[in-house]
Amino acid sequence: MRFRLTMSDQRDRLWLTPLLNKIAGVSSIEAALAIGTEKAGQQIYIPEKVKPDHWLAKLVGQSEADAIAAAFGSQHLIIPPALAGAKRKRAALIAALIEKGYSTNEITRVTGVARSTVMEHRAKQAPKDDPQGSLF
Repeated sequence: MRFRLTMSDQRDRLWLTPLLNKIAGVSSIEAALAIGTEKAGQQIYIPEKVKPDHWLAKLVGQSEADAIAAAFGSQHLIIPPALAGAKRKRAALIAALIEKGYSTNEITRVTGVARSTVMEHRAKQAPKDDPQGSLF
């Protein structure tokens, strides 16, 4: 996915989340948006040195991946969504995927929401009563 940005977009990155803004600062806005789109809501690991066959190098290019690794190497990052969507449809999809037994990472990959959002939905769907029943 390619994004076309104007000069005003490059000067004013207030529309990016803080983490994606940091990634854009060490690499480019295009790289930050690509990561925010492809890995939205997922926990990723950035190695100290990125090999050419690594997903990050394939996604943003080797020079951008090297710049990101220099800043974030040896860290686990939870990538926030770069772009928003329809909240109700996402909530219904998340509920259905939880019910079908999908993992949190699988749900974040499919829906593009933050990991914490999936965890909140899991907590809301958890049974409120155990098999013994409530005493109150």
